[in-house]
Amino acid sequence: MCVTAAALSAPIAALVRRCGTPVRVASSDDGNHFGFLDDGASVDAVVDPDRDLVRALDVRGRAPLTFTVNIDGSARTLAFGTYTLAQAEAGLAGVADNAFASNRAYRLDDARELVLSFDPATQRLTRIAIGERATLVRLGDLPQPIDEPPFPYAAPVLKRNALADGSGAQATIVRLDIDAAGIVRAVTVVVASDDPAFDAALPRRLGDDVYAPARLGGRPIAGSVFREVRH
Repeated sequence: MCVTAAALSAPIAALVRRCGTPVRVASSDDGNHFGFLDDGASVDAVVDPDRDLVRALDVRGRAPLTFTVNIDGSARTLAFGTYTLAQAEAGLAGVADNAFASNRAYRLDDARELVLSFDPATQRLTRIAIGERATLVRLGDLPQPIDEPPFPYAAPVLKRNALADGSGAQATIVRLDIDAAGIVRAVTVVVASDDPAFDAALPRRLGDDVYAPARLGGRPIAGSVFREVRH
């Protein structure tokens, strides 16, 4: 697999260079998602718009795919479809954090967590989520701490698209910074295409988009979204 745990805290542009164009780019209330198909696995990279860094990975796969994670100072290779819940409970007991349904969570360090999901019938590994604890809580992969209120964020919603989506082989990924009135204030090319002239024109063209602004606790605030433009 081209997606590894090393992608965490690295720029999303580096992951795109290594793995190719995402099959999906979307910004929603729980984060900014870059979807990849990787050697038969489905991968969702959740990106922080402030620095364009990967904050969490969600990997779903089948045998014989594997994913390696550094756990308690040792590299552990986890095999989809063969690694069992019993193996996890025996081998990772020292870093166990949470157990809920067919999921098990393990503390990697002060900030990061690993969540393993097992098929309820076979008890074999089907999904790995890894990343910053706060991001995994927001995604619903970890329970909300009882001493912390939920994060009541709603992402900006596109109301008028100044540039229709194309279907070409080229793709440019941009970040749009939107103010509390829904006006696009900045457009930044995060991952360029092979057409510099098209990319250079995007900030002007996408600057005419209109959004319903992001909201925090129902109050309009500035926010950012990512968009993949095909051409």
